[in-house]
Formats: sequence, structure tokens, C-alpha cells
Amino acid sequence: METSMLASAGRMLWRYLDANRVDADALFKQCGLDPSLIHQSRTRYPFRRLCKAFVEAARVTGNENLGLELAKFYNPLDLNALGVTFLSSDTLVKALRRLLRYESVVSSNLMLSITESEGQIHLISASPEVASGNAFQIVEDARMAVLVDLCRMGLDKSLDPVAVAFTHPEPKITADHFGVFRCPVAFCQATSRMSFNITDAEQPFTAANRELAVSSDRILEGMIKDLNQSEIINQVQRAIIDNLPSGTPSDEDIAKHLHISSRTLQRRLAENGTNFRTLVLQVRRGLAEKYIADKHMPLVEISYMLGFSDTSSFSRAFKQWTGNSPTIFRNSIAA
Repeated sequence: METSMLASAGRMLWRYLDANRVDADALFKQCGLDPSLIHQSRTRYPFRRLCKAFVEAARVTGNENLGLELAKFYNPLDLNALGVTFLSSDTLVKALRRLLRYESVVSSNLMLSITESEGQIHLISASPEVASGNAFQIVEDARMAVLVDLCRMGLDKSLDPVAVAFTHPEPKITADHFGVFRCPVAFCQATSRMSFNITDAEQPFTAANRELAVSSDRILEGMIKDLNQSEIINQVQRAIIDNLPSGTPSDEDIAKHLHISSRTLQRRLAENGTNFRTLVLQVRRGLAEKYIADKHMPLVEISYMLGFSDTSSFSRAFKQWTGNSPTIFRNSIAA
């Protein structure tokens, strides 16, 4: 199924673009991302579209190590309650274990594990959905750079890993990587890995606050529960949007898109109190009102984007939904 990321995690990309005098809103929209979602606490972006935005940002700014640069523009609160509970933990070991428990809140496509050996603790990450092209390096670099900064913020700015490993190929210029991590760095490895001395990892965090950490844990548990329940609906809605320009998709079409059976799709939607036909109607009406509000978007194009064979069919459906024709609805908004 399509993976997603917390939309607020995209704030660092928006800030970076704005700092470099690039129209961040325009770039987000160009890549199919609603920029307003970065200000909402629980909204999510499709992972592939966010990757597209990363690649486009690297192109327009000419930054070959964009991932490392993005980490300079993040704030721990961009990670929602995960940033709070991480920094409120007693030690780095406990913070990493919380990261392991709640990472899916931020990214649904990342698998984390923790191992210990020879006096070191290793955080290992692997992504089942690998971004293509240089998005691969951007995502991995940003994740690792944000992580090391969080660790330093929680313990001490002088903290350095023992070693860092990347799965992406070695870039032409590696000085930035050594400058950020301040330790031996390896590339083309089987998994991403960041290692710390266990003695450093067991030192008390400077802002440890058990009450705040436990409170944030409760928020994250609720978010994971909501995510598990709503993710299938979000995935189906996104798949419907992607397939509408080719005509009204069937539940079999969407099930195939999500790599599940039609029966499983129907069962999971029923468990969440809805059905496929209802979602198609909701998506179509929501998009129709959004597109109509854009006075520069012709009705012919809107009809095509919503999967209607012609504008007459779209107009009839729109009047059933709203009680007004598309033209009257558009004029009322303008007024």
C-alpha cells in the first residue's frame, strides 16, 4: 500500500525553500501537495509526492546535499509529540526506544531496530519503499541529520556518534557528511545505521521530564490508533484521486492499486464505517468544489479530472450534490 509521512515534517522543506527565495507554496502544489497541511497536526502526505518535492527543490536550488541542509530548518515540534517525548526521555537509550515505538506516526514506510554490541548501541533503519533517483539520498540524509541533532539536543551538543552508515552511494563531495556527523561515515551499506557509545547513551538527558514524556506517549498512542484506523481510508481516497482522470474507478481497480483483494478492501472500509461508493462520491464532490473555486480552471478540465465523460454529465452530478450548477456555484464564490 502507498506509504505516507506526517505533513508537518514537510515544514523544514518549506522553510528551506522560503529561505532560498523559492515560492514554497507553488513548488508544493506543483508536486501535488497542499502546503496548508504542514500547519495541521495530524494530516499526512503521500511519501512519493513528498519525494517529488525534494527532488524538485534540489533541482531549483542546485543543492547536491539537500537532505543535510534540510535538517538545519527543522524544529523538534515538526515531529509532533514524538519530538517532545524524545527530548523528555531520561536517557538517549530510552529516547531511541521511544523512537522505535512511535516512528510510524511520522513515517509509515520506515522499519527501525536497536541492537547492542561491544559497548555500543546501534539504531538501524530500513525502508521497504525506496525512493527513486536522488530522492533516495535526500530522504536518508535528512532523516539521519535530524536524528543526530535530536540526540545532541537531548544530551549534549558535543555528542558525536561512533559511526554512521548510509545505504545510498557515496556522493561526489563527502565533506558535508563528515562535517555534520563528526565521525567515520560509510556509504553503500546494507542498512542505515547510527552507532553511539553505550556510556554516552546512558547519560541523563538535560531536559528529562518523566511526566511530560508519559503525557506525550499517550498522545502518540492515540495517533497510532487513529492512523491504523484511518490509513486505509486515506489510501483509498488518494488512489481514487489518482485514478479519476481515467474514468470512475471500480473497487477492483482500487484494490489492485493498493495490492489487496477487493473483498479485503470492502471489509476494511466497513470496519471504519464507510464503503467504496461513499468514498468515491465524497472525493468527487470535495475535488469538484475545490476546482470550481479556481476561476482559471475550465469546466472541461474539471470534468476530465473528476472522471466524467463530458461537461454535461459533470454539471448534472454537481447540481445533485450542491443544488446549483457549476457556473452559479463559481459565481457565488466570486461574489
